[in-house]
Amino acid sequence: MSKELVLAKLEELGFVWEAAGEFGYFFDFEDLHVLYMPDDDVNFIRFAAPNIYDVTEENKALVLELVNKTNMSIKYSKTCVWDEDVWVFYECKIYDENNLGDIIEHALLLLQATFCLFHRKLEGDDSLPNEDDETNNNEMKENTV
Repeated sequence: MSKELVLAKLEELGFVWEAAGEFGYFFDFEDLHVLYMPDDDVNFIRFAAPNIYDVTEENKALVLELVNKTNMSIKYSKTCVWDEDVWVFYECKIYDENNLGDIIEHALLLLQATFCLFHRKLEGDDSLPNEDDETNNNEMKENTV
């Protein structure tokens, strides 16, 4: 997907983005800092929630276990350790640019749900995020109307 098309759709959805050097473009979705990471593949889109948790020598074993459990619990996103931080990625093949807004909405909600799930697991709670959570998708739906 061309980065110009994605950036234009983000603006249309009400997001204000800023360049993040070679990584891509940052913008905020509720309390989540999101990174759009352009790719040369026109049929592919990638978003990330970077640096959601610091990895130290003391917590590395636990973090790796929770990253794996998170990945096994939720579809479409992948959680990983990059350098000394936990990141969440959403990657998707694009078949039709007409549904780009829906794909962006899905990506943002999945990044948010994965963020919540990972932090719940850190606190010892294995339940999945649901509609009663503090994070709510009403704001996103308002932005996409």
